[in-house]
Amino acid sequence: MKTIVKLLSVTLISGSVLFAGGAFVPAPEPDTEPVEPAVAEIPEAPAPQNNIKPYVGGALGGSSAEVHSQAKVCGGCQYDKLNQRSTHAPDKILNWGGSGDSTTGTILAGVEINDFLAVEGRLTKAISDYEIKDHKPIGFTNAALYLKPQYKFEAATVYALLGYGISKFDFMGNSTTVNGFQYGAGGSYDINDEMSVFADYTKLYGGGDKISQATTAGDVSSINAGVIFKP
Repeated sequence: MKTIVKLLSVTLISGSVLFAGGAFVPAPEPDTEPVEPAVAEIPEAPAPQNNIKPYVGGALGGSSAEVHSQAKVCGGCQYDKLNQRSTHAPDKILNWGGSGDSTTGTILAGVEINDFLAVEGRLTKAISDYEIKDHKPIGFTNAALYLKPQYKFEAATVYALLGYGISKFDFMGNSTTVNGFQYGAGGSYDINDEMSVFADYTKLYGGGDKISQATTAGDVSSINAGVIFKP
């Protein structure tokens, strides 16, 4: 009987230990590899593009120039023998002028800032002097800087020229320099990435300045055709 009581006591004590403070046996971990967290890839920013494109070119053109001259001529003096006095005839005003043509040569250089705007400089010279009736030959040179608004249609481009220029007239051994607003318009066509052809009209001088004591220069304009190279 005592033996049975001892066995029951040991069993109760062991059960109390297990439920009250026995050691914790962790559950087995699953047999899987750890997964690294996904990192979003940031795309690289595109390298900035340089849209500025320099170019050079040249052209031949047909140019016209106008001049107008006016001079006061003394009517002369006469002596009236009968009345013993001198008389003076009224002065006369003589007007003459006209226009003449010449071939011009132009060299140019510019920078295309973007597809809509360029800046261009031009040097234009009359290859032969303007031969205008009743006048000595007239030489002409022009240098100008233009803003060049433009619009492109694939290979074709239309543009305007808005700028300021200096014109020099060589007439009767004298050189006269005048300056003022200039303008023009034209179009070009790309033959390839490095070359294009163009044609345009330019108003090189608007008139109104004297190039001699009696002669005033009129309009000077030019129609040009040439080629542009893009290095």
